[in-house]
Amino acid sequence: MKLIQTLCCSALINPFYPMVEASESQYTFSCRLLCFLACLMAGAIIAQALGCLATYLAMEDSQAAGMMAHLLIQHLSYYFLGCGFVILSLSNILIKRGLSQLKVIRLPSLILIVSVSVASFLLIPRMDYLRATALLDGMPVMLSPFASYFAILNGITFFLLCVQIFSSLLIAWSLSDNQST
Repeated sequence: MKLIQTLCCSALINPFYPMVEASESQYTFSCRLLCFLACLMAGAIIAQALGCLATYLAMEDSQAAGMMAHLLIQHLSYYFLGCGFVILSLSNILIKRGLSQLKVIRLPSLILIVSVSVASFLLIPRMDYLRATALLDGMPVMLSPFASYFAILNGITFFLLCVQIFSSLLIAWSLSDNQST
């Protein structure tokens, strides 16, 4: 009986205090981890784009530079997919536990995962096949009959790289804005 009276009195004094304290202090580490992963991933995606640009600027052979840039994209894609999956999974768990402000992360995370997957596992292997086929015929890919198809795939890959940058920055910005409030 005394316990019920104590709980009722504390609820009358400040009825929202237990809910605010539980949501703030209970998930602080998880929110900081999400913010850290998102900022790390956004920085790595920007570094990846700068690395791809540097290969094109440093090498005279554009076909070799493209091969190096695509290798860089493919090897870093596993890291980006892992980070995107962890961010999406952890934010979904926290949303189910009451942190509904993390709902804005779902769509950019899904867009990031899909864009990384399409670029790394569909487009780049197809472009590598077109390069190898053209080299077997004794010419670079841009002089082969597949040049227009290759240029389209290369343009789509560049667009998906821009989508990755935008969505990772949006995730990091949303989480850092969420962390500050």
